Amino acid sequence: MTSMTETIRQALQTALASRQTVSIRGSLLEMLERAPSKAEISAATTAARRIAEDGDAVLISLLPDQAGADAYVPAGRGARARASNYLTMDEKIIKDLPCRVRFATEKWDAVIDEGMQLTQQKIESDPRLSAFLPGWKAEPRAETRARLIAEAAGAK
Repeated sequence: MTSMTETIRQALQTALASRQTVSIRGSLLEMLERAPSKAEISAATTAARRIAEDGDAVLISLLPDQAGADAYVPAGRGARARASNYLTMDEKIIKDLPCRVRFATEKWDAVIDEGMQLTQQKIESDPRLSAFLPGWKAEPRAETRARLIAEAAGAK
């Protein structure tokens, strides 16, 4: 007997086989054909994180209009302004929104770093953005990872 997390993981991987970007909650709704419980949402998030840990996709938080035409839109008031978690293999989305990445393996570092550099260029070339985000610097993921490990080792 397979666990709920494993069943959801298989459903998410099947959805990723046919689409570049998959809503975690939307896929769960399709699979269950009803509103999911908190435990089911938690299992879906765990399954999505495992897929991202395997390097098959990137776990990213997007607003419905950022995720594409068949994006999941949460129900209720203000739903268009509410972000949801997605799994994506779409390099364009990752490059356009690298700061929205929630989890990605080293396999995706080059794509995310390119997106961070493009974001840095946009900030530097736009006077409003540079005034709004003074001192923002794109840091390569490998350097970020090394810095965080060093900080964690120093805190112990």
